[in-house]
Amino acid sequence: MLKYCIDRLRPPRPFSWETFILLSVFSWLLAAFSWLLVPPALNAYHFTHTGGLIFFVLGTAWWQWERPIILLGINIGPWIVGLLLSLVLFDDLPENWRDQAIIVTWPLLTAWVRSVPKFFRGKLLPKWPPISIWKELTVMFLFHLLMSLWLQFGFLMNQWLMEYPSLLGQDFTRSSFAIAWEIEAPEIPQGNMMINSMEAFLRQQIEGQQWPRANQVISGLVEKRISIDKAVKESLPDIEENEWWELRGTVIQRQAGYGITLFAIWKGLPLAPKEYYLAKSCEISRTYRQRGPASSRPPAEVLDRAQVECGPASDRQSGPIPSQGQRFD
Repeated sequence: MLKYCIDRLRPPRPFSWETFILLSVFSWLLAAFSWLLVPPALNAYHFTHTGGLIFFVLGTAWWQWERPIILLGINIGPWIVGLLLSLVLFDDLPENWRDQAIIVTWPLLTAWVRSVPKFFRGKLLPKWPPISIWKELTVMFLFHLLMSLWLQFGFLMNQWLMEYPSLLGQDFTRSSFAIAWEIEAPEIPQGNMMINSMEAFLRQQIEGQQWPRANQVISGLVEKRISIDKAVKESLPDIEENEWWELRGTVIQRQAGYGITLFAIWKGLPLAPKEYYLAKSCEISRTYRQRGPASSRPPAEVLDRAQVECGPASDRQSGPIPSQGQRFD
């Protein structure tokens, strides 16, 4: 039985693709052994693991040159070798960059694998191919370069859609480029999320506070001691689109309290035919509460509290921003 296994694994000749495959298996066995040591021999592991990958790529490439795999009339062997080369070259990259680098460079490495035999043409030393072969190689490289650029554009577009969620609200039905995978439009548009967060900030600072405290908060907004733009953006997920929204408001003092209008203004590239903003009106009024039953406390114990009431956010509006009252941001 042992002799049968040895005969089956023995390469037909010393210098062959089977030899490289066996060397890769042997290298990975050494890598596994070095990893199991206590403590692990990390340098030996990385050396033998990388060597196993290199032997495996060489053996696979040689195997495909001798016995190409044809699928639907296309030789897919270079694509297999190109993928293995990508895995070897970018295996040590951080995980968030590795997959993108492997996919984008895959077509270019495939083109390189397909062109190598043209320089050897059955000989040991490389030789420049004739001009007719150069034309074929040029077209092949341009085709694979186009595929690589297409894939890179897809990654770039997906990154834009994650950093600028408002783009997901646009109509891409007539585009043959913008296809986002596993990225869904947010339930609440980014502008509405901004202005709702501004309302939440006001409520957090003013709702239920004693009236003098509410006056201090509003004075701080007007006198620039409190920045609603900075406070709101710090509470939201850190994405690049936040920097292109300007958050500000206006305040008007009234007999019964204050009238505040909040604005979320888009300052980036136009996502609509015209630049736009969202607005929300809020009323801050005084309400009176007692600490206990009315019969057990004198009128001096009545507490003067602030109450916030806001309407819904407006639809997208274009044109000049209303500037009634004192501005704050």
